[in-house]
Parts: sequence; structure tokens; C-alpha cells
Amino acid sequence: MRALGGLSRFVAVLVTVVSAGVLTGSTPNVDGFDVPEPPSDPNTLVLQLHLWRSMSGPPALAELPEFSLYGGGRVIVGNGWDGSLHRAREFTLNPERYWQIYRLAHAAGLATTRHLPEPGETTDGTMLVAELRSAGHLHTTTVISLGRTSEVGPRRRIAEFRRTVRQLAVATEPARTTDYRPDLVAVLATAGWHGGVSRTAEWQRTDSDLLAGVRTDLGECTTRGGAALPGIEALGRGTPLGTRWLSRAERSGFVVLVRPLLPDEEGCADLNLRRERK
Repeated sequence: MRALGGLSRFVAVLVTVVSAGVLTGSTPNVDGFDVPEPPSDPNTLVLQLHLWRSMSGPPALAELPEFSLYGGGRVIVGNGWDGSLHRAREFTLNPERYWQIYRLAHAAGLATTRHLPEPGETTDGTMLVAELRSAGHLHTTTVISLGRTSEVGPRRRIAEFRRTVRQLAVATEPARTTDYRPDLVAVLATAGWHGGVSRTAEWQRTDSDLLAGVRTDLGECTTRGGAALPGIEALGRGTPLGTRWLSRAERSGFVVLVRPLLPDEEGCADLNLRRERK
């Protein structure tokens, strides 16, 4: 993992955001905004943004959050699918950038637990789950259908903060990042989805223990690590996304997805959709 010295494109965006007063509803001077000391442990979750979309298939639901910031400025973001294996990349913010993002999160009002419903009615939308650790407590903010209407007040501040953070993730040069190497991966087995490959894809056989794991919002889940990790990652890379499998115990087909666990995720239960986490 390499430390970032520049992030020049992000700096330009950040300067524009601050000078334009985008978040001035919370503070006129983000650099001088008084916030608690952020964590330094690279395995402690500090900030996470996860957008859940309704009517999404298992691959979209199994993807990593769009932005995860850990102590000391460690950032992990998803990097697409390699077959049925979800990839991730990581980089480290320098101390100044880490503090700026932390202050911006507080200025956006994320240091409190609250739910912001959509002003109007909707039958198909999204839910943004924003988590921020402040003074030792992880606060969760949920926002329904963010950006679908002209945002004002707290919703606008959160939307603009999210755009700034997403620009940071996009602006990071690939050469300055490294592949994220997890200690554990989740192996998800889910039925009822056949997108990505033809229905004529070859049916493959696997041990039935993939269907004997923990039931989660994303499907049956088991974890693999240690000596088993390289093999299951290779299996994921070699299996086209959407390939149907057949177990020895089940007659119906299912899809297997391999997703890395983040540093703060200990097992399958951590993959459930969270509206609030202490």
C-alpha cells in the first residue's frame, strides 16, 4: 500500500467545494472546523458510503460499498468484477487529506444517527447508508432516493459531500493504488438470477456446503480464508459472472459470487443491509 502525496485532481475539487461554500450551511471554514481526533488504526472503520438500489440483482447487491475510509487514511473501493470475483483497490490519503475528508463529513451532518425519507412518494428508489465514526461512536445516516429531486437542507449537504468523496475515488491514479488483499472472502450462493451469461452455460458441480452457510440478505454465505483463499479466488475469476451451478444436494441451479470482506467485517452476518449499526 502506497501513501498518496498528491491527489492533485481531488485537491482542485476540494478547493472548489470549500471556496464555493457548498457546505457553508454547516461551517464557513472546513479546515478550522473542530472535530474529534480521527482513528489511526487502519482496520477501524471511519467513514463508509453505501448506496443500495431496489430491484437490483445479486451481483449489484454483493458489490463493496462505494467508499470505505479506515483509520490513518486507508481507503478501500470496489474495482468491478473479474469473472465472479469482486475486486477491490486501496490507497492511503496523506494526513492532510484524511483530516479534510473527516471534517467535511462532520460538516455534512453525518456525526449523528438519523433517517431522511424522500419528500415525495416513491415505489422504486435507493437508500444511501452513510456511516461516520466520531468520538468513538459509529453514527448511521440513511437517506432515501438521494438526488432524485432538487435537494435542500441536510439532504443537499449529504449529496454534495458524496459527490466530493466519489470524485476522490475516481481521481486517484491507478498507478498510485494497490489491489486489496483480504484475509477472508465471502462465498455467496443465490438462486433466481441468470444474467451475464447465456442460459446454455455449462452447469458445474460443487460441494453442497456452499448452500449450508449463513442466510443473509445476499443469499447463503460461507467464508474462506487462509490456505483456501487462493483456490476460491481462482475459482471466482475462472467462472463467468452469472454462471449457474448445480450442487449434489439441490436440483435447482444457483449463482456463486466471491466478495472480499472488508477489515471491519468479521463474517457473513456483516453483509446484511444495515439501517443502523452501533
